[in-house]
Amino acid sequence: MAGAVEELLKKRAELTEQRKTLEQQIKQIDSDVAAIDQVARLFDPSILPTTTPRKRAPAGRSPFSGENLSEIVLKMIREAKEPISTAACSAAIARHKGLAEDDPFLRMMPSRISATLSNLEKRGRVRQTGTVDGRKNLWEIAR
Repeated sequence: MAGAVEELLKKRAELTEQRKTLEQQIKQIDSDVAAIDQVARLFDPSILPTTTPRKRAPAGRSPFSGENLSEIVLKMIREAKEPISTAACSAAIARHKGLAEDDPFLRMMPSRISATLSNLEKRGRVRQTGTVDGRKNLWEIAR
């Protein structure tokens, strides 16, 4: 029985590595297509870029798995040294996590960060200190 488990784990590792390779190839292809579109528009500005279907966030995979999102948000606000907007906080976290610009989680991050900030505000850990453009809240550590 132990041999079967070892074989399954070996096969799982192979498939995981194959998936990583394919994801890298897809990113490279997307980058190449975008470059071709850009050069084609130099010759003919009426050319519209090709569109690729929107990526959906894979079920069960989150860049925050096993981590405390509240602590990550608090860390980003502390490192900002001045009040920070939800969008700026999301961008800082994306950089911190090393997320690619086309990562499907980037679309959902501001709403998750906003919800986390609201919960932290209820617990007295952060506070709003104004707005940017009259609509974007600025956040800081509650002292």
